[in-house]
Amino acid sequence: MVEVSFEEAFQYIAQKLSVAEENQTLVMSSGSYSNETLYLLQRLARTVLNTNALGSFDYYRRGTDFFADKNDIVPFAELFQSDKFYCIFEKPDGDVDGGIETQNFASLQIPETLKAVLEILHRCPGTPRYWFNTPGTLTITDYYAFFRCVNFYLIQHHLEKGIYVDLLGKNYGAYKQALLADDYEALLRKNNLQDTDIQLFVDDLLKVSTPAFIVWERWLTEEAYHELENLCMLLDIQSKPATGFLTIKSELNSQGLHDMGLFPQVAPGGHALDDGMRQKMEAVLGTPVCAAPVDVPATIDRAGFRNVLLWNALNVEVPQDIVDQVAKADFALLQTAYLPENADAYDVILPANLPEEVSGTYTDTAKVPHNFVAEAENTLEYNNLQQIAKIAERFGFTFPDNKDEVFLEYISFMEAGCHSSERHFFR
Repeated sequence: MVEVSFEEAFQYIAQKLSVAEENQTLVMSSGSYSNETLYLLQRLARTVLNTNALGSFDYYRRGTDFFADKNDIVPFAELFQSDKFYCIFEKPDGDVDGGIETQNFASLQIPETLKAVLEILHRCPGTPRYWFNTPGTLTITDYYAFFRCVNFYLIQHHLEKGIYVDLLGKNYGAYKQALLADDYEALLRKNNLQDTDIQLFVDDLLKVSTPAFIVWERWLTEEAYHELENLCMLLDIQSKPATGFLTIKSELNSQGLHDMGLFPQVAPGGHALDDGMRQKMEAVLGTPVCAAPVDVPATIDRAGFRNVLLWNALNVEVPQDIVDQVAKADFALLQTAYLPENADAYDVILPANLPEEVSGTYTDTAKVPHNFVAEAENTLEYNNLQQIAKIAERFGFTFPDNKDEVFLEYISFMEAGCHSSERHFFR
């Protein structure tokens, strides 16, 4: 490994990437970057590198339907008014009937979202909680099968109710028909449950006026997430304050991955990357935008990417098949603050800023943006934003390279107004 100047590195990167054809370059990122960095990264991919092959390590092979509308999520502040917490994450040490005893949440090596949830649980010692997979509760390994069983039971016994069933919910008739045609007994067996187990759980749930499901997102598949949404609509608990579900995401800005468009089918603003959004992006940016469909996992399976660019500031775990694709690529780049064990597999390694060294915006689980001010000094010649802009510059593109200009650019893709037509689908 040879140390070179930033300028030499940028020139070498441009030289290697300039010959790539459409969707031959894979660009993946962790959720440890600001919205501004994530936005600029997807712009680099789609306008400079001619690729729509985007993704994140956390959602790799897991789908992109984990990002509910903010109106469907219980805000943190409203959790204090919930009547009962249904907790789908590991019960922390010290949680007893009187509440969580450990108060030093800041020192825990866990996601910031989980720290916020633990703080709420600590402040609500009188609020009952139902911890799955603990003594006296149901042991669940397949949450898709479990929630589907619950939904089957509700509909079969005519316990569904509310505006989503009667009017607002879309596709309800087709969902109901498909659900009741499913093999209920086979679904029960996936978790070694009996019908009476579902009955007791439903009875408990129906006694609660404002239940809140708090979910460690990693424990759910995309299909399980859909069934949880369906459950909340079947009981009309998404239409009231202090009730519904809140997902705990794995990284600081996992939500930003979606909002900034780090998936092939997602545009900045979290909108579907259809022809209309592509045209809007091209009008705003003044350049063609690559929106060609691409199956990232399938292409990785056949080692089909010529180039691989990984943005991984905090060195989160990279799936093994992506590591294998790195080894087989013609050119591989890594941006990180920590050298991985396979550092020699990369042609270029760029230094990354740590989150605390960067000012900008991040988005929480409830899709509320927050402004963060750097708490530590940036010692890099070029920060995260400037590095992306400098790479684009080698291709003849001019990118904004400060957080304020980038912010003003990406909010132009945020569409105000009611989007109810895109919401409340039974799936």
